[in-house]
Amino acid sequence: MWIKRVYEYSTDDFCPGDIIEFSLTDGEAVEALAVKSNLHGTLFCLRDCLKTSYQMNDRNTNEGGYASSVLRKRLNSEILSRFPNDIRERMVPFENGDFLRLPTEEEIFGRNEYGEPAGTGFRQWEPMALRHNRIALKGKDGSTTWYWLQNKRKNSSYYFCVAHFDGSPSDNDAGCSGGVRPAFYIC
Repeated sequence: MWIKRVYEYSTDDFCPGDIIEFSLTDGEAVEALAVKSNLHGTLFCLRDCLKTSYQMNDRNTNEGGYASSVLRKRLNSEILSRFPNDIRERMVPFENGDFLRLPTEEEIFGRNEYGEPAGTGFRQWEPMALRHNRIALKGKDGSTTWYWLQNKRKNSSYYFCVAHFDGSPSDNDAGCSGGVRPAFYIC
């Protein structure tokens, strides 16, 4: 008979599939899944959404895309400030200088079904090939929820792509409140 055991140990050598646990400064407990490693460090994405839902923009528009969105600004100000110092001190900024970002449709699903391409170099994160890793809970309350992705919806002036509560691709109005699963690099 074969069994699978999970071991916990201290290391700075992360591999895709590893999970770290920590509490935000307001006491919200989160888990982050290692999704990719490279020369910059290890890229993590929260396993579930933050308790608070957020709008991509204050009104139904995707003008300027994710780069100009209200949510991007909130990720790198108020949401980042909720991360504990020991995590923030190890964070490495993305090429645009941000410390937190949303996943892209291609990173979650391996393709752009609904959205415009977010740029080059985006490939599906290995753990996201499993549907259960694409499904997120809302702040550990037990119910599944949809969450925002970076991509603007093709041929739309007010939709962004989302990962649906069942782990499938979808889209939603930029002014709706939805889940957030930030991604960040740790070195």
